[in-house]
Amino acid sequence: MRSFLVTGAAGFIGSNFVELILSKAKKVVVLDALTYAGHLENLEEFKNKLTFVKGDIGDEKLVASLLKEHDTDVLVNFAAESHVDRSISDPEAFVRTNVLGVFHLLSAFRAHYEAMSADKKTNARFVQVSTDEVF
Repeated sequence: MRSFLVTGAAGFIGSNFVELILSKAKKVVVLDALTYAGHLENLEEFKNKLTFVKGDIGDEKLVASLLKEHDTDVLVNFAAESHVDRSISDPEAFVRTNVLGVFHLLSAFRAHYEAMSADKKTNARFVQVSTDEVF
């Protein structure tokens, strides 16, 4: 059984993913900033089966501590700024989250991966989820 860190899981797609993996996971930790697309209500029925942390994927120290504390071997990133019209009115938020935030996730996961045992590295995964809006 695997330990998951799922970012952006208070959104529609992320919360459905969490519902899918809860029965298959040893542990599920959700990291979400609860911005315009994230709603804690989406996770309400699962609240006793997961650990929720309000925070930003750009906080590399927070991500690193969650990976270590929960012995995570799978990080799935749903966190993103979306909606094309929002990218026009506030492009900096998109760069901060969708570029720098992902960079910080990758950096934290790489350091965590390098500290893993050889057996655990075999099954470790970083999954980046995206949408058609990137095009």
